[in-house]
Amino acid sequence: MDQTLCDLFRLDGKVALVTGGSSGIGVALARGLARAGADVVVTARRQELIEQTATMLREFGVRATAIPADITDEEQFERLFEQVKSEYGRLDIMVNNAGFTDRSGLRHDLVPMRRMRAVIELDLIATMNGCRLAAQQMLPQGGGVIVNVSSILGKVGSEFRAASYHAAKGGVDSLTRVLALEYAREGIRVNGIAPSYFEGTELMDQVYEANPETREHSISRTPMGRLGRPEDLEAAMVFLASDASRFITGHILYVDGGWTAGGGYHQLAPMWETEPGKQRQ
Repeated sequence: MDQTLCDLFRLDGKVALVTGGSSGIGVALARGLARAGADVVVTARRQELIEQTATMLREFGVRATAIPADITDEEQFERLFEQVKSEYGRLDIMVNNAGFTDRSGLRHDLVPMRRMRAVIELDLIATMNGCRLAAQQMLPQGGGVIVNVSSILGKVGSEFRAASYHAAKGGVDSLTRVLALEYAREGIRVNGIAPSYFEGTELMDQVYEANPETREHSISRTPMGRLGRPEDLEAAMVFLASDASRFITGHILYVDGGWTAGGGYHQLAPMWETEPGKQRQ
């Protein structure tokens, strides 16, 4: 029987694993998957926070499990996948979301290597390993979906001094494309979601709290005139995880209010406008 359009977006019977599921974007991505019917395993280092996420997910009538792990530790990451397989029997959707940035604001030559390595280790290396471990489970079962969380800063440079973060997310974009090719005929689709500047996330809220002017600057560079909100990512996550995107792989989906369309050059209203949306008479 043919699927209806709405059916294409359903994830009933699917099992998803979301890293960085303790706050912000990770919670929103997990929530979107659960709302579409997927059972969800969330992981992060802080047990109490991922337990809160799992409790919230169960309200949608799905199974949800919180498994703490430091995914930069290879043995812990491998054990996590073993637990998922033991408890759920399969893995259909892998979401590599965990990440952080360097908030020091230091110029690249002044940043200690240990700080840069820490960003690369979580944002890029752990994502590479997550893709590897997910593929090892998905290939024998005939396929699956991998979604890597990147950033608009994986595509462009910016005035925010965080070279290691830019480099890591650029690596995530390239990794996404090459794995999409590797697995294109093996039943595994690999795509990415690239958010812009979001509020309601632990990472960016700390930045905006420390430097309130940064918040207004970020808004000024966004054509839609506001910051992103975690809930803006839910439908994008479901789209990439579901059969609605069954012929899409190797794609980076920008959820950014138009930021990348203009490269962030939106601080001033055009000369023919007195204010956004109102033409000069």
